[in-house]
Amino acid sequence: MPASKKLTWRRAIVYTAILALIAFALISRPHPWFFAAGVVLITVGEIIRIWGTGHLEKNQRLVTSGPYAHVKNPLYLGTLLIMFGFAASATHPGEVSIWVLCGLLPFGLACYFLYYFPKKKRIEYDRLRRRFGDDAEDYIRSVPDLVPRLTRFKHAENRKWRFDLVVHNSELETAALCALGLLIIGSKFIWR
Repeated sequence: MPASKKLTWRRAIVYTAILALIAFALISRPHPWFFAAGVVLITVGEIIRIWGTGHLEKNQRLVTSGPYAHVKNPLYLGTLLIMFGFAASATHPGEVSIWVLCGLLPFGLACYFLYYFPKKKRIEYDRLRRRFGDDAEDYIRSVPDLVPRLTRFKHAENRKWRFDLVVHNSELETAALCALGLLIIGSKFIWR
């Protein structure tokens, strides 16, 4: 099994978080407006991830095409949007589910931004510097981590998006899990 297909601890954490939000959604009563906002966030997040994985050739080249021309970590950005989307889609103001937005979500974000993301940045950026030298240093210095810049990186490649890379980077499984989560949460409107 190729390394990209293995269940890594990072992928396990993401899948576990999504499944936990889906499980919470099963006992909550989502509000239509919050659900709609969640669908938009999840859809945008997954589009960003699919766009990013269609350019990602990890450890083979310094990826600066597609979304990487605007933001260094499009997959993390997409995951954050998906996380916010699931939290919103399962929420109903005035009920216990509001604690997802007011309690669990800030806790999860604090863990992410205070521990996980800084550690990943250090490891990944050091790896890029070792493999790609000054080109990586220029990219790391010029392109923002999570908030995309409007203009492209000055040395961005013009490579085409590739579906085979989406498959190789296991993004179809993430997209299917997101769709399943939305179906489960959305089905609560039918079963009321």
